[in-house]
Amino acid sequence: MDIKQSLEKKNKRTGRPVLWAASIAAAIICFVALSAPWQQSSIDLTQLTLATVQQGALDARVSGYGSLRSKYTRFLTANYQAQVDEVLLRPGARVETDTVILRLSNPALEQQLNRTRLALARQKASFEALKLSQQSEQLSAQGNFTLLKSELAGAQLRAEAESQLIAEGIVSALDHKRSQLAVKQLSERVNLAEVQMQQMQALHQKRLDVERELVEEFVLAYASAQADVDKLQVRAGIDGMLQELSVEQGQSVQVGAPLAVVGSEHELLADLLVNEREASQIILGQLAVIDTFSGTVEAQVRRIDPLVRDGRVAIELELIGELPSNARPALTIEGEIITDTLEDALYLRRPSFVEAGQTRPLFIVNPSENQLVKAELEFGKLAGDSIELRSAIPAGTQVVISDMGEYMHLQELTTLSN
Repeated sequence: MDIKQSLEKKNKRTGRPVLWAASIAAAIICFVALSAPWQQSSIDLTQLTLATVQQGALDARVSGYGSLRSKYTRFLTANYQAQVDEVLLRPGARVETDTVILRLSNPALEQQLNRTRLALARQKASFEALKLSQQSEQLSAQGNFTLLKSELAGAQLRAEAESQLIAEGIVSALDHKRSQLAVKQLSERVNLAEVQMQQMQALHQKRLDVERELVEEFVLAYASAQADVDKLQVRAGIDGMLQELSVEQGQSVQVGAPLAVVGSEHELLADLLVNEREASQIILGQLAVIDTFSGTVEAQVRRIDPLVRDGRVAIELELIGELPSNARPALTIEGEIITDTLEDALYLRRPSFVEAGQTRPLFIVNPSENQLVKAELEFGKLAGDSIELRSAIPAGTQVVISDMGEYMHLQELTTLSN
């Protein structure tokens, strides 16, 4: 008997805490159930964000973000092995075509320039000496030719005089014939001397032409060596901005090593990254608006990158309007590409949780009944902050665009305030 009574008392003592715990749990469940939001059927309208359905022309737009870059870019590289003697400008500096950015040095190129300079000087001196020598030869030949012509003229006068004196017997016929022979011989010598002078002049001209070509070769060699040395003065090459500098003073560079990048400053392109799903709406030539956060500028689609990176497609735009004051290469931008113009379309401010082409349930305001009524709405194309509404809803209707996830199980809600 004692054991049985003891067991019954023990069971009574252990059962009481279990009953208390069960009661408390039931109370908590009831409280949570009664206070849960899905039990609420009314809401304060002033705490919600509303959008009004509008009707009219709507520009369908695809938005994205990106940056500006130079339309014309020049990459400066080392033409020869050299050492950086001086860095004159740093990235961000505005430059012109002849602006020197770096000064390099290469002793071998400078020695080659000196050698070609001396060789050119020697060749020019040789050319001038040849000209003087030819002039001397031509003067000597001209003197001999003049002397022969004089002798011929004298012989001709003597023969003419003797022809008149033969009849009188003063001059013998033999002497006259000798005079005539002398005239003939001198005439031949004069003709031969004239031909020799012409041939000598032609030969001299040929030799001068050859020497002149040699001088031109030395001039070109010197100009090439001078150009090589001039390239040690690294110039911008175009008007614009120094965007990158890849070397420092004292650094040695090899042939082809990158030195700097110069890009146009006022002729710019825009690279816009857009969502892959929306990129299919974009075609070449479409207009766009680029926002530099200081102003906007019109643009036009110039190229569409065929590759997709991280779910986005790069669109290259050419700026066709006046640039805002802050426009510069590498500036972060936003932009919208106008893909279509919808006439007499219904649209409203885009809810943050709605994408183009989706069908989503949203609450519509019924002011006459002080109610919010849930309806399936079909959405079309994006238009900046707005989105096309393809469901037949009258213009002027207000739609709740707040996140109503905790009330979506309800079909209607009573509004506490208009």
